[in-house]
Amino acid sequence: MNQSSLVSVIVPVYNQKYYLDACLKSIANQTYRNIEVIIVNDGSTDNTLSRAQKWVDKDPRFKMINKKNEGTSFARRDGYLNATGKYITFIDNDDMLTANAVETMVRLIEEHDVDLVMGSVIRKLGPFMRKQVYGTFPVNEVVRIPRLFDDYYNGYFANTVFLVTIWARLYKKSVVDKAFQETELFSPEMPCMAGDEYFNVKLFPYLTSMYRTDEPVYYYRFGGTVDHYNRFFPEIFVLSDKRLKLLDEFGYDRGYTYLFEEYVNCVYYHAAQMMFFNHTDRDAVIAFFKQDIGSRDFTSRLIDFYKDKDVQDKGTQLLISRDYEGMYNHAVDVKKQVFGSTRHRVLNTVNAIIEGYHKLIGPRR
Repeated sequence: MNQSSLVSVIVPVYNQKYYLDACLKSIANQTYRNIEVIIVNDGSTDNTLSRAQKWVDKDPRFKMINKKNEGTSFARRDGYLNATGKYITFIDNDDMLTANAVETMVRLIEEHDVDLVMGSVIRKLGPFMRKQVYGTFPVNEVVRIPRLFDDYYNGYFANTVFLVTIWARLYKKSVVDKAFQETELFSPEMPCMAGDEYFNVKLFPYLTSMYRTDEPVYYYRFGGTVDHYNRFFPEIFVLSDKRLKLLDEFGYDRGYTYLFEEYVNCVYYHAAQMMFFNHTDRDAVIAFFKQDIGSRDFTSRLIDFYKDKDVQDKGTQLLISRDYEGMYNHAVDVKKQVFGSTRHRVLNTVNAIIEGYHKLIGPRR
């Protein structure tokens, strides 16, 4: 195919000694050669910088940005600000692209003249790989406004429409440029966990067209966060506030139910992980409920939304009535269901084996 369009591949990196080489190798070996690779070293304290520098030294398409640690969101921002391509794509430093990922997405974005192409994902856990089938967004079909916004913006409000990740996508840079000039795409309040979805939920109203392909473009390394407390999880609550304001701004009534349901689930999940990983006692968990529910405008809106509605979900009922003792007991049940499950134990075991393997063989090359 014609490779006249430059593609900027943005790679934020931080203390990644195991998978960085595999990640950068998958980019260097793309069948689509007209790329610039912007590695953003986000204040790494291990040998990540020196490992990344080797790629910069041997491949003129690679360049490096060194910066103080501010989190993945701002690392992506700095990569974007230095991008010169017609299109941009993001990749996390422990994942990989399929060999023809860029070629596939460029072909589709130009063939169908769309603002965004979304590819399929292969989930990888050690040697095991499985293609991920996710969401209800049409496959191999161009979706344009107003249908794009009216029918599918709710995909960013906890409705299963598409993956809300920033990766496995090719963006038309001119569209991102316009959005960046008029709104906030990268937030310091969500530096790690919620940054992907925040970027896309703010960008989506600027899109005029989108295409989803069934062809795999991305290897996502699954696991790694199931065996410890996720300190970035509260970013979800910040994101909830931001998304609620967007629903109000656009008058997008279809999103409220999904957003409030997600919030309730996240409150109990966070309490459950506090108890399971941090051994947080009853009083501290109830204090978390009181602080988050009693002091936030978001929960007042949630309670007003469910007023005079027949609420079947037990967790929601307890939250609406501010029954903190009942909420604590419900969180205990959630902890048993989530962290006491066979699936969780198996993932922990597999992750421990893989981690031990890498400690024995050293960083992958």
